[in-house]
Amino acid sequence: MADALRVAIVGGSIGGLTAGLLLHDLGLDVEIFERSGEALRSRGAGIVVLPMAEKYLVQQAADDRVSLQLTWWKYVDGEGRVLAADADRFRFSAWSAVYRALLARFPQDRYHLNAEMVGFDHDSQSVTASFADGTEARADLLVCADGLASTARRILLPDVEPTYAGYVAWRGTADEANLSAAAVAQLADSMLYQILDRGHLLVYAIPGVDGSTEPGARRQNFVWYHNYDPGQAFERVMTDREGVRRSLSVPPGLVRDDLWSEMGALTAQLAPAIREVVQESPEPFVQAVFDLESPRMVFGRVCTIGDAAFSARPHVAAGTAKAAADAWALRDALEAGGDLSAALAQWERRQLRLGRSVVARSRAMGRRSQIEGTMVPGDPAWKFGLIEAGN
Repeated sequence: MADALRVAIVGGSIGGLTAGLLLHDLGLDVEIFERSGEALRSRGAGIVVLPMAEKYLVQQAADDRVSLQLTWWKYVDGEGRVLAADADRFRFSAWSAVYRALLARFPQDRYHLNAEMVGFDHDSQSVTASFADGTEARADLLVCADGLASTARRILLPDVEPTYAGYVAWRGTADEANLSAAAVAQLADSMLYQILDRGHLLVYAIPGVDGSTEPGARRQNFVWYHNYDPGQAFERVMTDREGVRRSLSVPPGLVRDDLWSEMGALTAQLAPAIREVVQESPEPFVQAVFDLESPRMVFGRVCTIGDAAFSARPHVAAGTAKAAADAWALRDALEAGGDLSAALAQWERRQLRLGRSVVARSRAMGRRSQIEGTMVPGDPAWKFGLIEAGN
């Protein structure tokens, strides 16, 4: 089965690329189709790099890391005093750094840009994907890694839609060169968390634009969770400066000045180092927070992975790791050989359990921090992790 299998992957982000690389390395005939007209740009600024998210680069690409490690997870109060500290040694990077490292290793003639899938036909033997430009791709297996706004999921599970969580993440990055020496020193080897009244934010270092990981030459990434009630408040924050209503995020440069001014008025409550990072971030942007949970991931010769199947709130930092875990498990299922349907069924059972677990943990954390106001500094259950807190 494996030697002859043709695989079409829709979605060329981190999850799709990881799947593509793993299945290509397995000897399968793999092509990736990405809707964007150019290589994807930075999304989400910084990301927490759990081991699964970087596993391909570490194991298959000779330990080619694109992340940096910070020793300390610290909770601070509004004065900057440390309330709790753990030596967790999590790793952090920029989304674009991980994406480009993976893209550089995939055959460029098999990574197709400007390829927006609009539909597909499938039977027991094959699947044919149709694209907006009128072209088609025929394969034995279609892997849909097309994200939270997945076209494939809308076709396969039209009643399964993302559910707004009641809050958004304000995000941005600041060059350390623009921060005070005191702020750089406090953030040099630490991620800082601050708990607010039914809200929280965190700041951590990511490599500089040139890839530098030395303190003073890096960037600091902030994520500030802020509640907006469904309805008018949410509609307002998701409408950009040009009057366009955005569905998932308002990109850098398009956030309305009045909205950012409202957030700026709240920075007085922030710890000094955190406040500097927020104020020195030139182009803040907004990401709405959603839950998504699919009852199925396999539909004959079509499967969904990553955010196309499950999207968890960012609190467990498992978005990219979950997509990579789906890809690794798919690779293992196909490597075993045998009947494709049986292999996919076994893969689906395992990944459904993982997806449900990640969504449930992240949902519970969001409820505590944003709704109940019961998040406390130093709570060992409040940790990043794909399988469980800290793991």
